[in-house]
Amino acid sequence: MRLKILWVGRTRNESVRALSDDYLGRLAHFFACEVREARDVSRVRGVRGPDLVVAEAGEIEKLMPDGCRLVALDERGEQMSSSQFAHWLGSELNRGTRELAFVIGGAEGLSERILNRAQLRLSLGRMTWTHEMCRALLLEQLYRAACILRHVPYHR
Repeated sequence: MRLKILWVGRTRNESVRALSDDYLGRLAHFFACEVREARDVSRVRGVRGPDLVVAEAGEIEKLMPDGCRLVALDERGEQMSSSQFAHWLGSELNRGTRELAFVIGGAEGLSERILNRAQLRLSLGRMTWTHEMCRALLLEQLYRAACILRHVPYHR
């Protein structure tokens, strides 16, 4: 299974970028994994509010692989424990999913257009995280899930 992680803009915080890169490298031992960065239209066109969310959706859709299963990170999404998430990921593997795309929106979140296309809306918990921190958290949880599935002791 190939994993695609789509997010808006570059990770500007060097510490978060280093942490994300570390987990991305670890994750590569288990899955073919690629990060795709959508253009940050707020920096290019100065768009804000609801117009920004719609413009970002257009940029994200350009990067979405055809025929992939989509997971949208959303604060109102389903909350899972790490073990539950690993079980869900394992079920995707067992069903023969070839490509799984995880989408993290910008600071304003994801548009309903993207959310409605998702097979799963996933929440990283009830606390608020910056969209940059969500990148590192998602990659860590994907790595943790892979370790759980392969019985690697990291998850303890």
